[in-house]
Amino acid sequence: MPNYLNHDVEKWGNCLSGALQLGDYVSGMIEAGFLGIHQIRSIPWQEIDGIHFLSITLTGYKLPAAVEPNGVRFATLRGPFSQVVDELGQRYQRGVPQAVNARTVQLLKTPPFEPLFLLSETPLALEPSDARWLAVLPEQVPCVWRGDYAMLTGPFTEVEDDDHHVFRRGSPLEICSKTLKVLESDLYRRHFAMINRAAGEISGSQVACSPTGGCC
Repeated sequence: MPNYLNHDVEKWGNCLSGALQLGDYVSGMIEAGFLGIHQIRSIPWQEIDGIHFLSITLTGYKLPAAVEPNGVRFATLRGPFSQVVDELGQRYQRGVPQAVNARTVQLLKTPPFEPLFLLSETPLALEPSDARWLAVLPEQVPCVWRGDYAMLTGPFTEVEDDDHHVFRRGSPLEICSKTLKVLESDLYRRHFAMINRAAGEISGSQVACSPTGGCC
């Protein structure tokens, strides 16, 4: 936050100058011992000198310190992401069973994770034809830049979509019109907060939006 806003009495009174960045908000919850941190709601609030303020509510869980064996030895990511990293640092690839310990199973049984995983005693692989496979593929149309940015809010620390965009929790990533439509779908929207940084009229021209210069 710029110093002139930090020392603006009126902005402090409106809860703007003391606002936290999303990453700091999440870090505070982690330091307080919460896991399974995820978004309850997010709405745009105000923009001041190019700084976007959101009203966002996150929640999480404090897991019991004692971990009891539960018979589960594998977790299979259903989707909608192609890859994810959970809050304990474990990476999963959609459809591929991953060996997990009792502590990880405890985390994956919390409400934000449970619908996205299959937990089993033996390896359980999924194919795209399986009804339990979750995916939202982008339309095969040109990418258009409209000034949209997406911020992953949880419960994962990192995710990758089917167009190989990698989102890290709390960090805004510029996205094109195709990716925006994916992230606004029912399977994705609860995991993201969105802002639009466009200033002035938007041309609607086709753009290259991948790190390699290609279209997603």
